[in-house]
Amino acid sequence: MYDRSALLASVSLEALADELLGPHHGTERSATWPCPNPNHAQTGRTPPLGIYTTRWGEQRWGCFGCGTGGTAIDLVLAVHGGSVRSAFDYLAARAGQRPDDAVVGLARRPPRPRCERHPEGLARYARECAATLWTPAGAPVLRWLTDERGLPEDVLRVNEIGADTGSRRQFRPDGMPRAAGAVFPTIVDGQPIYAHIRVMRPGPGRTRYLNPAYDLAPSPRMCRYEPAQRLHDEIVITEGAIDGLSAAAAGYVAVPFFGTGCPDASHALALARLPAPLVMAFDPEEGKGQRSAAHLGELLKAHHRTALNVRPPGGDLNEWMVGSNDWPTQLEAAVADARRLESVGRSLVR
Repeated sequence: MYDRSALLASVSLEALADELLGPHHGTERSATWPCPNPNHAQTGRTPPLGIYTTRWGEQRWGCFGCGTGGTAIDLVLAVHGGSVRSAFDYLAARAGQRPDDAVVGLARRPPRPRCERHPEGLARYARECAATLWTPAGAPVLRWLTDERGLPEDVLRVNEIGADTGSRRQFRPDGMPRAAGAVFPTIVDGQPIYAHIRVMRPGPGRTRYLNPAYDLAPSPRMCRYEPAQRLHDEIVITEGAIDGLSAAAAGYVAVPFFGTGCPDASHALALARLPAPLVMAFDPEEGKGQRSAAHLGELLKAHHRTALNVRPPGGDLNEWMVGSNDWPTQLEAAVADARRLESVGRSLVR
């Protein structure tokens, strides 16, 4: 007998997919794999399988082509066949668990009570972490953000980016993971309503992003970042908080998506209501990044809105910024190029 939730929580679905389906295509954040469905014909050029996290914190996989998907258990069954019990045994062996250990553990420990919605506690956590970033204790996180990621300090201050030292002395409400890393809050009307942690150097098979429990704070899946000084009318839509801050570093308001999975109709509606031109700057691969861009573009059309599409050359937006000698000018030029291409495209269909 196994504790299903504990077993799934012990598995990195990305590492399992690499093991069962072969090395992923694209960057880690936009990783895709071949679909294990034997009835799904594939060319191999744009693997259709992606991994996402549900609002309850469970990792799942899904094929954008045929709709097949599920948990780590379903992936083992799709590749190896067999029974659900054999899939449990396979995953437990990878995690170093035994059935008897799980049974004894369940017998000894009462079920952990569910955490409760605690907006005041989450806001306190985010604000304390924002203050910690500028103290000696937060210096390692600040160096990582500024030196390795190239983010300006004024942009970090404006958006109240924080540092969790991982210490037990750091207040955190029930349901907020304890880990050292950069803290990215979502702020609405001056109040932090959500925050997730970016682990700076996760170990092999470990996730880079840690999210609060759904019962504490459901993920809004997108937020708004402000530049220290707004230089442009456009709003740049990105994948991930760090790419969003990179756009803000060039003087743009940014709306980053975080978590995994494509933007949905509710996100498109929220974006369509923004009174500014929209620019998408998703990862350049033809897999998840550009598929998400195309999907969001179609959703925006339903609201009579369009978005320019800027493709970072060879990497994500942050990698582009780090390698740039004049980032504000370079991104501004890329947006202008995308606008010219859109105008040419419109002229061809008249």
